[in-house]
Amino acid sequence: MNRIETIERILSALPLRSTSPKQLQAIMRGMDLSLEALSPYIAEPESLPYGRTSLYRTAAAEAVLIHLPPGTETYIHDHGTSVGCARLLEGTLTNRMFRLDGYGYPCLSGEVEIKEGSHYYAPKNQIHQLRNSGPQRAVAFHLYAPAPAGKSYFPYEQVLDYVI
Repeated sequence: MNRIETIERILSALPLRSTSPKQLQAIMRGMDLSLEALSPYIAEPESLPYGRTSLYRTAAAEAVLIHLPPGTETYIHDHGTSVGCARLLEGTLTNRMFRLDGYGYPCLSGEVEIKEGSHYYAPKNQIHQLRNSGPQRAVAFHLYAPAPAGKSYFPYEQVLDYVI
C-alpha cells in the first residue's frame, strides 16, 4: 500500500464533525510521515508563494503537504470552519497569529517558533500566517477537518506617515 492509499484509508473513517486539533494530532501519529516517504509530493511554488499539494480531500478531511522556501510566507488567512493540525517535517517556521482591528485589518497578536518535528494547531477561527525566515526550506504535513471551505484571506497594509 503506498503513502496516499494509507492516508486515504485512515482519513476515510473520520467523522464529519466534532474533530479537535488534538484528535487530528493523534491520527497523524498513526501515520508514517517521514520526509523521505512524502518527498515525491513536495511541490514548488506556482500561483502561491509556497508549494501546496493536496494529498487527500473529502468533505470530512483534507491532507496537504506545504513547502515554504527560505524567505517566504503564506498570506494571512483562516481556515473557515475547519480545525487543523500540522507536523513540521523539515526546517523551522514562525506561526504568526492575528486579530482583526475595528476596520477589519489584521493586527499581529503573537508569534510562536515551530521547530522541526513539532506539531502545531489551527483552532477554529484562528487568523494566522506561516513564515519561513530560516536558511533552508520548510516542509509540513497539514491535516484539516472538515476540509477547509470558506477560507478567508486578509489584506495587510503598512501605512507610513510622514510629517512634512
